[in-house]
Amino acid sequence: MASIDDSGLTDFYERVLVPNFPADELEAEANFIASVRSGGTHVLAARTPAGDILGGAVGDWFGGSQVALLSYLAVRPGVRSGGIGTQLMAAATDAWTARWNPRLLVAEIEDPRYHHATAYGDPRARLRFYERLDVRFLPIPYFQPALGKSGRRVPGLMLMVFGGTVLPRREGMVNGAHVEEFLTEYFEVCEGPPATDDLQLKRLLEACRAPGGLPLLSAAELPDPRNNEPGSL
Repeated sequence: MASIDDSGLTDFYERVLVPNFPADELEAEANFIASVRSGGTHVLAARTPAGDILGGAVGDWFGGSQVALLSYLAVRPGVRSGGIGTQLMAAATDAWTARWNPRLLVAEIEDPRYHHATAYGDPRARLRFYERLDVRFLPIPYFQPALGKSGRRVPGLMLMVFGGTVLPRREGMVNGAHVEEFLTEYFEVCEGPPATDDLQLKRLLEACRAPGGLPLLSAAELPDPRNNEPGSL
């Protein structure tokens, strides 16, 4: 696995990201390239011995909250299920821990209770992939912020934790204040200052203030936001 230099960013965006993510989940190409050039985004790529890109991992750094977000992990259609994603995940965890020393390493995926298989992939298969890596999920009503002025929020997502310097070894909890600080920064970077009547965002941030912290759960233990009881996954 290696970082992608400036000359390969357009090829990576068009061959890896575009086939794997719908428009509302995908940052505009110009913004993506600008963020990589500024150092706020880091891209790792898997290649064939001949140099052809097979897939990649994209991480965004949120310096205020000291959190790294795995924004995209994708393998080109036709070469999935060959172990490339697992290798990318391990490489990204090591690289971003060394690069940023984050409080938390987090990622977001579609909740298969609300999203179904499409040309962009199967949410259930994606969930099984992350479960094999022993990631844990946060019981909050998560959704993705709108990525740019023309984008729309993406409901029905799951926020997971896969590393970080503040993770407890035994208790299975994370400080909700760290998560709230990250979400506040993330949404403001993407959407600007929050509106006073943004009830959806307020509900999300309030969920981070659970007494004693936020438990790190398996996917099967996650409550269904519609009734606050464990939902079938």
